[in-house]
Amino acid sequence: MKEQKINKIEKLKRQMKPADFFEKLPFIHAEALDEADRFYLKNFGIYNHKLAPETFTLRIRIPAGRIATAALKGVRDLACTAGGKIIVTSRAQLEVHGLDFPSALRMSHRIESFGLTSWQTYSDNFRNIVTDPLDGLEAANLVEVYDLVLAMQRYFLKNPDYVGMIPRKFNVAISGTKKQRTSFFGNDLYFALARKDGRVGFNLYAGGKNSETARSLDIFAEASQVPVLFRAVAEVYREEGPRASRSKARLFHMIEAVGIDGLRAKIAERLGKTLPSAGELLIEKAPLETRTALKNGTFAHRYTTRFGELSFDQFDEILHLCGTYGVKELRIGCDQNFYIPGLPEKVAFAKSTERYGGIVACAGSKYCVYSLMDTKKESDTLALEKCRRLGISLGFSGCLKGCARHAFSDIGLVGIRTKLFAEEVERGVRLYLGSEYTHGKRAARLILYSVPMRHLNAMIDLIADLFAQSGYRDFEDFSKEILNRYSEPALAFWLLLNHYRRHVLKENDLLLPEGMEHEDEKSYFIGRLLASGTAHDRSIVEYLQCQEAFPFREAIIYLERSCFKI
Repeated sequence: MKEQKINKIEKLKRQMKPADFFEKLPFIHAEALDEADRFYLKNFGIYNHKLAPETFTLRIRIPAGRIATAALKGVRDLACTAGGKIIVTSRAQLEVHGLDFPSALRMSHRIESFGLTSWQTYSDNFRNIVTDPLDGLEAANLVEVYDLVLAMQRYFLKNPDYVGMIPRKFNVAISGTKKQRTSFFGNDLYFALARKDGRVGFNLYAGGKNSETARSLDIFAEASQVPVLFRAVAEVYREEGPRASRSKARLFHMIEAVGIDGLRAKIAERLGKTLPSAGELLIEKAPLETRTALKNGTFAHRYTTRFGELSFDQFDEILHLCGTYGVKELRIGCDQNFYIPGLPEKVAFAKSTERYGGIVACAGSKYCVYSLMDTKKESDTLALEKCRRLGISLGFSGCLKGCARHAFSDIGLVGIRTKLFAEEVERGVRLYLGSEYTHGKRAARLILYSVPMRHLNAMIDLIADLFAQSGYRDFEDFSKEILNRYSEPALAFWLLLNHYRRHVLKENDLLLPEGMEHEDEKSYFIGRLLASGTAHDRSIVEYLQCQEAFPFREAIIYLERSCFKI
């Protein structure tokens, strides 16, 4: 039988298992790193890029986002001594940036004494397993999952057969809490709270990634079966997952090849038994709260970071509060914020960042070479008061890797550089809308390919006003009943038309499409515009009536230039 073609990283794994590289770490010369060395180092949480050869990052695994107060202090002190900067990731981990190689290596060893590790936090590994930050603490939590997270982690962590040895990165989430603060349907594997025959357990979803929603495997598992089921999926993916192309090696791509039923059959065969069908999904959307009442009568307060950035003064304030109230363990959320349990109802934070908690921004170009802009800095410039008032969530990713979950937010943004509307290159975003993320119905769709940053606040404000005008209380309902009944070109035209009316014509007569599907979307909008009777609307109708190959193309080009061109 002809051997399956493999990519260059897979060839490295065959030359040497990443786990075997661990013994070589003390003898590595940072100034002479090559591509192979950088791959192997990632498996131990040490990241370096050839564009910044003298700078290293250490990523620290925080299973389920739980970290002992003493461990947090240990990381804080090590980072401060080494001159590093700590940020919180959107997978509830900590990263220490700005290190030299000896400091990164030394810190990776020292944190083990705190009960932490940096192993398998980058590259082709099972990444940090995430859950709700208040797991086990609040009334909405029906199954505490922390021990299940640790059981799953024990199977692969520092296991030579799994250290860097699966086809691609693999994200896992599990939540036993009815309230969904973060959508977990963008994970490769998601154990979602469910009930079947009076028993509370989990439905299993698979194949999610930054732009795709995980699909139901039609499997129900009680808590005791979660580690067993995870192990079966892990074995199937490691042994049979695609390895030819790095861009097509996720579990999503395996499902594309074998089908969702095919993957289910492989899991059942591995376990040697019939798998029970899925139960009733129990999750519901949770409101954004700065504090939450807990089962024991105390409160958990959210300590807001600057989109993941914290100063050492802020760490000191968190640690001081923990010491004052005897808090031994903190929680980190996938929203890049700390949750401090065991506090009284009213606590004053002097240094917590004042910002809207409904936005997640990726590491950005300040910390990541792949990002096309400093998303944290740009997020600071966004006028989000209407989003705060209306409960609209935003995800701002600096590239299509999607670390800010832009496809699982009400408004998704991806940074770009463009010359479409100016002579010089300027920063802008791709705009995504339509995600129905709470129950994993669909990911957001790309609606506008290029919105200059100079117009982004106006566009977000416009979207918020259109949502408010719709009468729906939740943006996901607005997406389901209005936005997702129309094609991407129709929505692009609609947004640009309203932007044109408001900011070019200086009118505030917004057009809201009806909540119904149309056999001919162009004819529908032509009818709406002709009914207004204005000369401006009639001129736009002429562009709509062009017989272009792509629907709405000429009208979209005209409106983009009218709205955005300098």
